[in-house]
Amino acid sequence: MATKPKLNLNALIAAPVNPDELLLTPAFSSSPTTPEPEAVGPTPQKIRFTNTLPTELFQQLHQLSFWSREDMSAILEAALIDYFALRPDSQKELPHKEKVKRKLL
Repeated sequence: MATKPKLNLNALIAAPVNPDELLLTPAFSSSPTTPEPEAVGPTPQKIRFTNTLPTELFQQLHQLSFWSREDMSAILEAALIDYFALRPDSQKELPHKEKVKRKLL
């Protein structure tokens, strides 16, 4: 019968702590050392979708993402916002029947 290897549980335990440090050190500092987080509005809802791009555009998107240190989704979002600003039809609401057909409801 094979014996199970012994686990080295001592390696999982942190270095011994002085009990006085645990009892006498305050759990939190009364003086603010870090600024309070600013009130931020709700995060906009995002939808994941699949699409296709020409190979050159996809490569350029990756290159810009790398060199500008931006997420590809942020680049696409900015590009679409600029594009939609030039296209007034993008502001027209779809008819109800079309919304249902496109699963937007």
